[in-house]
Amino acid sequence: MFDSGVGGLSVLKAIRELLPNENLIYIADSKHTPYGSRSNQFVEERVHTIAQFLVERPVKALVVACNTATAAGVHSLREKYDIPIIGLEPALKPAVEFSSSEKVGVLATQSTLDSQKYQALRSRFIEHADIIEKASPLFVELVESAPEIGTEQVAMIEAELQPFKKAKVEALVLGCTHFPFLTTVISQIMGPEVTLFESAMPVAREVKRRIENNLNSQPDSGWINYLSSAPDKAQETFNLLLKQKVDIDLF
Repeated sequence: MFDSGVGGLSVLKAIRELLPNENLIYIADSKHTPYGSRSNQFVEERVHTIAQFLVERPVKALVVACNTATAAGVHSLREKYDIPIIGLEPALKPAVEFSSSEKVGVLATQSTLDSQKYQALRSRFIEHADIIEKASPLFVELVESAPEIGTEQVAMIEAELQPFKKAKVEALVLGCTHFPFLTTVISQIMGPEVTLFESAMPVAREVKRRIENNLNSQPDSGWINYLSSAPDKAQETFNLLLKQKVDIDLF
């Protein structure tokens, strides 16, 4: 699995919880993060470079643990490779189904919101809910830089969330894998009346479904190999988010 940076670790945690025996390779393209501010062509090229590296290992499934990368490259990956390829999309469907007030917020990167994949998803539900969208590169930067979330950071996050508070959304979709690492502070700011929706566990369940006939049967034998295109840059953030020191190889 791979992401532009550390955000996909939220997906890795869910997959490890559901599939403790599987061997996992995680690549953070830290040298080029964030993908949300990159061109679609650039992201698609990085997606194929990383996917080729992983397929050559070989792997039995590939997870594009990034909404922006999924939008840019998952279709062409599926045309090229004959293995299960699982991508991400904002959890808009369950959020709309949940919201009795029919007011749903979507927090994502600009690339995700502009993508044809997201626009197609949005068109399926726009008649059923008032969808309030906001792009937030700030949240990606906060997670990637691994700061302590102090008063200054909380104020910045609160300012980003104001459109959703003003609209009084009942459901808020975290449409980027980085954002779940800020769930605690987002929940505190939005209040108990707002339910957050993200994609990590649904993706993990889909991975399990797609490889259920090829699971590792040796109990608790799964290892994790972490790689990054900029290990020194990523090391502190990996340690903080995983709550342990890990070895990161150069990709």
